[in-house]
Amino acid sequence: MTEPPASSSFAARCLHLAGDAGWRVALHALPYAVACGVITEGMLRLRLAVLWKLPLVTLTLASLYLAVLLGTHVSTLRLAGRSGLVLAPTRHVLGTTARISGESAVAALVGLLAALALVGALDIGIAMLAPAGGARWPETLLRAIATLTALAGLIVILTAGTALAASTLGRVENFATAARQLFRRSERTTAVVCTAIFAGTAVAIVATRLLGMADLGPPIIAAALAKAAGFLALTIPLSVGAAVIAAEA
Repeated sequence: MTEPPASSSFAARCLHLAGDAGWRVALHALPYAVACGVITEGMLRLRLAVLWKLPLVTLTLASLYLAVLLGTHVSTLRLAGRSGLVLAPTRHVLGTTARISGESAVAALVGLLAALALVGALDIGIAMLAPAGGARWPETLLRAIATLTALAGLIVILTAGTALAASTLGRVENFATAARQLFRRSERTTAVVCTAIFAGTAVAIVATRLLGMADLGPPIIAAALAKAAGFLALTIPLSVGAAVIAAEA
């Protein structure tokens, strides 16, 4: 595939790179996507309190993080190969990956603690207001907290991927620098995250229908595979978007 002109839009560059590197990203990220699907399905089926689900949430985020970082590296290599960009030595990439992962873990921990604080505040509010049995606002607020937490997790993962892509291209990058870069390019960041969410949700819904009709065995297997397909579809836009954003800097 030929490299699109430098004046092409961000969406065109992402689509071009996705067409070139998308299947490679999917191939490398497949084991981690399957892990995400299995863990998520198990977490939904287990009747556990929010606090006891935290280890499963952490494992899911870690698996998705590894999938996106690996996919971003693959995308960056393809982008550099077609654009003639100089790649950093492997030792430099490995060192920055370890540092970026540590910084990302701290950011993710802050997000989880904030989510737990909001859940605690919601519990206190429910205890004080004692809503009627048919009241739906506690469940709505809890879902809103879960949605915001998941969105924050995606932004943390995208930031880490952007930092890794920039480091692969030879720049000295850390999590904070990448976060500022994504903030300056907020339109691109929003487009990447929204595309990833839409792709993941759409693929998961379609896979659920198709696997349900295929009758592959116990429903839990089909549900886990459908969620794995959704996570795989989520990984590709995040990986490609991180590589393209890093290359623009």
